[in-house]
Amino acid sequence: MSSRAIEDLAKAEITALHDFFVAWFGRVPAPDFACCENALADDFRMIAPDGSVCSRAEVMDGLRRARLSRPPDFSIQIGDVHALWQTADAILVEYTERQKFGSEFSIRRSTALLTRSPDAPGGVQWRHLQETWMRPERKDDLIQAERGREA
Repeated sequence: MSSRAIEDLAKAEITALHDFFVAWFGRVPAPDFACCENALADDFRMIAPDGSVCSRAEVMDGLRRARLSRPPDFSIQIGDVHALWQTADAILVEYTERQKFGSEFSIRRSTALLTRSPDAPGGVQWRHLQETWMRPERKDDLIQAERGREA
């Protein structure tokens, strides 16, 4: 068992998986899809922002079909990551996700349950994810956040 705190592992995993998504959706060459597959537990499920429930198989299928579906300027910024509950081997985290490409942008607030797994790329696996759309207070907030990320 890793001696790293589960909160540190979860924060690193959230960033790593979203970095994978940026590369998968908008960059060549393709990143190793096995990293994503191994990060999601066999019983993983996701509640999408529209309320639909997706199994791991549905998520994997959707990701495979979405390869190169975004332009090269696609970016994801993860912020406000914090633990809501945790034990030594499990953690419930909340974070915000800002996606931007061209003049399009979106913000969502997510909660995720991750558990320690020595076989996972980042030492933890995603078990459950729920995403909720957020309306930005101001478009300038997104632009400023993106500039901060690039600095």
